[in-house]
Amino acid sequence: MRKAEPSKPAAMKKYFILIVFSGLFYTSLRAQPVTVPDPVSNKVYTLPDPGAAQTAAELQSAITTAETAARALYAGSESQKTNMTTAESDQAKAFAIKNANITATNNFNKNDVIPYKQDMDNYNAAGAKYSDLLSHYNKAVLANNALAAKDRKATTVAALNNQKIEIDLQSAQLSKWKDKLDAAKAKLDVKNAALQKQQQKGDALEQSSTAKLKACKIKLKGVLDQIVVCAAYAEKCRALLTSKFKVDVAVNTGYFNSPEYKNALVDLNALMDKLKSY
Repeated sequence: MRKAEPSKPAAMKKYFILIVFSGLFYTSLRAQPVTVPDPVSNKVYTLPDPGAAQTAAELQSAITTAETAARALYAGSESQKTNMTTAESDQAKAFAIKNANITATNNFNKNDVIPYKQDMDNYNAAGAKYSDLLSHYNKAVLANNALAAKDRKATTVAALNNQKIEIDLQSAQLSKWKDKLDAAKAKLDVKNAALQKQQQKGDALEQSSTAKLKACKIKLKGVLDQIVVCAAYAEKCRALLTSKFKVDVAVNTGYFNSPEYKNALVDLNALMDKLKSY
């Protein structure tokens, strides 16, 4: 038995439903929410696509969401101000340590190292004379001992004995001198190690504080950039309220037209200016 043909109204109704569902699918594809990441808390604020708003109330709500996000972003920057203050204090300490180290190192070189080197030079010069004297003495002794006993002169032997006394005396003096220099060198090593440790402390503190300030700069710039994104988003919503829904939006109203917002921008830009060298 042949089935009855569907009536025209039913066919038109089916086609109409298909069009409605296709339109909804297209709208969901083109809706692009704006994501606003907070670089400090890592929280992400999601602002709905203004173009997908179906009512003026939705746009007003979107503006409120953007204002809330901007306020939260700025409030979160307080922690970076604290970090920045701490890092600046640490950097001042680092510079103080390094300046003190420079002064101490200069004094160390002037009062300890240079006199030590001069004393060492004098010791080496005396040692060279002693070595020369000892060499001549040893040669003279060998020459005298090479003579037959009958050919050896008493005056020569006496002179050699006197030289031996002088050489032994110089050797003892050089030995004491060397002990003095060794003791001085040990003290120099201790002082130098302390100065090196002080320098390393200053360098480490400077590096860590610089790294913290660089991190603050990155996060504060991120905060500033995202707040500006929120402001631009809100302005787009306000424009759509007028163009799409014919809502008369009052000029200079809302958070992004307030002194609070302007002061936040001034504050963040001032911080960025302080951090421009990092």
